[in-house]
Amino acid sequence: MVLLVGILGWGFRWDLRNRIRNLETLMVDQAGVISDIVAEANWHGLQTYQQWEKEFASRLLDNADWLAWEADAGHLNRARLADLAGKLGLNRVLVLGPEGELQLEGGASEGFQCMKEFPQNFLLSLCGGTRQHDVLGFQRRPRIGCACYVVGVARPQGGAVIVDALADSLLSIRREIGPGHLLKSIGEGRSVKFVVIQDETGIQAASTSELGFLSPAEDPYLKPLIQGRPWVSREYDSELGRVFEVARVVGLYGGDAVLRVGLDAGPLVDMRQDIRRRTIMRAIVTSISLVLLGALLMAWQRQGVLDREVARTRRELAAKEEEARRMGKLVAMGSLAAGVAHQIRNPLNSIHMIAQVLGREKELAPRVREKAQHIQGESARIEHIVQEFLDFARPRDPVLEKVDLASLVREVVEVQATANADRDVVLSAYAPGLVMEVDRGFITEILENLIRNAVAAVGAGGKILVSLVKVGAQAEIVVEDDGPGVPARERDRIFDLYYTTRPEGTGLGLSLAARMASALGGSLELAAEPGLGGTGARFVVRLPLKHGEQGRTRS
Repeated sequence: MVLLVGILGWGFRWDLRNRIRNLETLMVDQAGVISDIVAEANWHGLQTYQQWEKEFASRLLDNADWLAWEADAGHLNRARLADLAGKLGLNRVLVLGPEGELQLEGGASEGFQCMKEFPQNFLLSLCGGTRQHDVLGFQRRPRIGCACYVVGVARPQGGAVIVDALADSLLSIRREIGPGHLLKSIGEGRSVKFVVIQDETGIQAASTSELGFLSPAEDPYLKPLIQGRPWVSREYDSELGRVFEVARVVGLYGGDAVLRVGLDAGPLVDMRQDIRRRTIMRAIVTSISLVLLGALLMAWQRQGVLDREVARTRRELAAKEEEARRMGKLVAMGSLAAGVAHQIRNPLNSIHMIAQVLGREKELAPRVREKAQHIQGESARIEHIVQEFLDFARPRDPVLEKVDLASLVREVVEVQATANADRDVVLSAYAPGLVMEVDRGFITEILENLIRNAVAAVGAGGKILVSLVKVGAQAEIVVEDDGPGVPARERDRIFDLYYTTRPEGTGLGLSLAARMASALGGSLELAAEPGLGGTGARFVVRLPLKHGEQGRTRS
């Protein structure tokens, strides 16, 4: 009897330990997913930085070409050069003669300090005409305490024009688009205790400042990584509680660094306690089951409970992995959008200002003046698109207030129906008196975006149906049309950032609408069933009737 109970107890304990190993494997896989996301964000950030530097140099070369043409045409003097340098955002401009002599300079009071700053081959190749363009790149200016970016072009009649612009903002972009924001976002997950990137010089980025680590060379735990192992793991007590840590080597801007991911070890601790408890219980149940068959059945039922718990844990970990992937992509793309918008604004302002100056020139031909006005209009349109990017990258929190949702939906539909008289925009059903706490602006923007998309899809004479119904503890706003619908190959990407099927679209509308619905505690989805006529699209916005802590309540 004792031997049999011992064998059965050992078997149960082996089975449960095997389940713990499976859970540990899942946690290692989760840390690997986070590591891959960070590495991919770092690679994309580096590629984006290199493209921005190339565009920055190209803009300076275009400015230098224009100034060289102005100099050879005799249009430049010291005052005009200073004015143009300021409008073009240039720190300093040098106009050189065929022998490299300085003919004219302008720009900020601190900039190029002497001709000795430049390599002789850089000046001689431009002034001698052997090179038409040359990029010297970043040059540190000690007296002004910042970095400048230097380029030069050859003058058609001999000599050269050298320009530079302040470039500290360009250098800071590399830090801004790095993995730091992503680490902080991932570290906010409930199952993630910390995410840290460190190398021999120290910690490069971290989701928390509450922990300290030895350098990789001094930490015995990390020595297997130095010896070539792909990853290492351990479980220990830290200042943040019980942690299951996984570490691996990742590339960081061309160099190797150690990525340390600390996951909440609570599930492992709970499962070990459950092992001890269940081992004792099953030993007792097994001994009694020799007499009572019913006790044995109960033991197997308990086994089924454990199986469901492990399955649930697996599903939760899989959902968290997917959420981490999506969050990483949105953060990276949001940071990219903010960086691109910031960089576009400077040259865009220069273009707009130059077009205004040209438009006021009295001696310009009417055709040229018309083109200058066209440039002003197009640059204003680009500024609007840039502002949309910035709005997405810096979303505001919802401001909740009690709103008659039925009245608000009816108002939006009536406005859109008036604006699109050649389409049949109809409010088919609504729940009168449905008062909820929502952000009025968010609801308006979500509805307007969905109706505008439907209008573009159905074309003239098409029909768009909007309805509001109460379903259990939720309110559902449905926008459906009789257009061609969304192709199956595009359904999974319809809410992706910057994805659009229209040439004039920016790909921000549905992503922004989905984010607003999520901020209100609800969701926006493309329904599996078709819209009107069995062919159109059907979008459903679901909002909870009662909120927790989402948003700020307007008093």
